[in-house]
Amino acid sequence: MPRKPDIAQQLLDSALSLFAERTYEGTQMPAVAQRAGVGVGSIYRYFPSKEALGNAAFQYAKRGLLDQLNDALVEGGPVHTVREEFGRFWLGFTRYAGSAHDAFVFLEHQQHDTFLAPESQALAAEVDRVASDFIERGQRSGEIRDGDPQQLVALAIGAFTGLVKHLRPGGIGKLSPASLKVAEDAVWDLLHRKADS
Repeated sequence: MPRKPDIAQQLLDSALSLFAERTYEGTQMPAVAQRAGVGVGSIYRYFPSKEALGNAAFQYAKRGLLDQLNDALVEGGPVHTVREEFGRFWLGFTRYAGSAHDAFVFLEHQQHDTFLAPESQALAAEVDRVASDFIERGQRSGEIRDGDPQQLVALAIGAFTGLVKHLRPGGIGKLSPASLKVAEDAVWDLLHRKADS
């Protein structure tokens, strides 16, 4: 017996695709329904408003990123240096940007404050806290340069996001492992405290 389609997931996937293409503000609910292959009335049975859909898409994307980062951080056992931990973060980001490109682009549009509910804001703060805690640990060990941790996170993520944009339409997956390592080292150099600084 064929499995019943997961309409809510189809709607989320369609919304993320359109939000990545057109932004949240530029996407209308009928377009989401059309891309998902359902009637316009169906969308409101799952998401009563555009804000509800936007928050569900945001939370789905942020949880996916957080899960990918957590998986990468534990992969291969304990980390022994801040540089090694950075490599795990890089791995998580590259895997997520490669496997969930639309969700990554949507998260990086930086225009979510127009609709985010408290639950979404709390999840965003959790992801930010993971990154800031890493920077603070690196600063305490002397491996990461001085500066506001959130600002350094923004610079590193901005560099990664710029790389993803540069590689469109093929995405991060079109980079060879050697080229990806060069990019990783360049972003690490942005954070790393040099021996004479």
